Amino acid sequence: MSLSIAQVRTILTEAKGELTLTPEQLVHENALELFDDYLFTDTLTVRDPEADPEAPAVTGRLTLAGHGADLPCALRFLGDARGVDVSAVVLDVQLPDWRFRLGDLDLDLGFLGTIWRTGRLHAVLTLGLSDDAGTAVVPRCVVRLPGIGAGHQEWEFDVTPSEASTVTASPVLGEGLPLSGLADLAQLPFGSGADFTLPAEIPVGTPRIRQIQVVVDTGRKRLRSVWLRVSLADHVPVIPGAAELTAVEAEFTLTFPEGGPVRTRAALRAGIGVHGCTLSGTITVPELEVTAEAAGPFPETGAPAEFASGSGLESLPVARATVRADLREGSYALALGYSTPAPLAPPATPAAPPAPATPGADFALENASLEIAGHGSGAPDVRSLGELAVGSARVRAVAARTTDGRWELAGSVRHVDFASVADWLSERMGVTVPDFLRGVVLDDLSVVRRADGSFEFSADSLFSLGSRKTELVISAASGSGSSAGHLKATLSIDVPAAEPMVLELRAQAGGRVRASWHGDAAASVTDLVEWLGGTVDDSVRKLLPEVTALDLVTGDGGLVIAADAGTVRAVFAVTP
Repeated sequence: MSLSIAQVRTILTEAKGELTLTPEQLVHENALELFDDYLFTDTLTVRDPEADPEAPAVTGRLTLAGHGADLPCALRFLGDARGVDVSAVVLDVQLPDWRFRLGDLDLDLGFLGTIWRTGRLHAVLTLGLSDDAGTAVVPRCVVRLPGIGAGHQEWEFDVTPSEASTVTASPVLGEGLPLSGLADLAQLPFGSGADFTLPAEIPVGTPRIRQIQVVVDTGRKRLRSVWLRVSLADHVPVIPGAAELTAVEAEFTLTFPEGGPVRTRAALRAGIGVHGCTLSGTITVPELEVTAEAAGPFPETGAPAEFASGSGLESLPVARATVRADLREGSYALALGYSTPAPLAPPATPAAPPAPATPGADFALENASLEIAGHGSGAPDVRSLGELAVGSARVRAVAARTTDGRWELAGSVRHVDFASVADWLSERMGVTVPDFLRGVVLDDLSVVRRADGSFEFSADSLFSLGSRKTELVISAASGSGSSAGHLKATLSIDVPAAEPMVLELRAQAGGRVRASWHGDAAASVTDLVEWLGGTVDDSVRKLLPEVTALDLVTGDGGLVIAADAGTVRAVFAVTP
């Protein structure tokens, strides 16, 4: 059996001169804890009652053990979901001073009385009467203050111990407390001397206090800090057509050093929207620099179609997002990251014309991101970044849109074994790589993907050939041009007191290589043969002239060198 709302209304109606309430009337075992551990009496007596049976509630005066007699009080009865039975009883007592002694709490907050002179300390005891009430009695230490600002609503702070000799006071604000302006905050009991001004670039509509947290040191009897959250505006267009702020809020942190003036630190929080992508972020004050980050996945959020079209990213889910902006300069940058590889159209070859990109294909941009950066309302710069697998090499690539809306990609990587990418060149670009080049270590490797789907590959390697410094430059291209599907290599050898000798090599079908040499100065045939891995017998070494032209053919495991020296043509063969 439970105490019904109808029974309570009868009790309130019949109360004359005083209202009495006993544990037996409350019809719940939890009632004993309220009377035995907090009220220290068998009967709760409210004198001079002013009853409101419809609420149902009653106000009057009572005696509270340890605090005194004739204390203003209010007693409220809360109904259950059906409005039939009483689910809780709330007793609110205004204490005579700033000392709170109930249950396990014993707080001396007298120093707050000197700061909050218009405030009053209250003891609020909530008795749960439902079967799922949990703790029987919940005691609260509450400070009530006259409100400020447009609403002038009464403020209610809950005071709870937060650590040794420290308590935290937080008001119950509901929908928030409206202000006429931020200047109203200086009227707070702790607001004197604090600076609540914000940069003019942040418009303040109808501010409303959403949260307050006051931390006091009960040992040293002083304020330690105050934190306030104030809503400012629902929508602020900061960069027309590009960026906006939503649900703008200010956070003020006040600290009270001993013997010094109050210190104020302000920060802003808002939803940062850039080209349709909105994240929750912070704005520094006074710099007005925006930072917002979020981790996904965001299955319903794709890249802005107007910028991502044709990149391979437009239909992929965004896995992470970052916004950076400077509201004073009017600059911004949006970066969208993807965990799903972005498919790319494979390189076009003479045997295979350009093909569309296919989701899930192995030719894709991995760990990709889309970056949109702009200044003011002008057209932003758009690019995508990621990694492209060229054989076993991971090329860090950047793609940018051309004026006709298509995309071109370029990337590079350092220190790669040529053997690890040779098969990729053969499979992807139809390029034959001679076996003798596979052992080269490339210092730099670069790839370019043109808007028409063609690919360009280039690499270089610096090494010593005998005692000579040598540079090998390798290039190849896919597509339908005359040079497509062929590998070209240029070997530059430093010749003493002369311009470098240049040896050009061109890969041919069947693994054969054709080479030619040119240079501004003649070179010894002996040097050329030895540089290319051959040997010259001492008996003919002095007979060999200097060379002005050279042809080299390699294939089937051998090397043939034909050197012209004016009227003399020398031919050498290097066999396995």
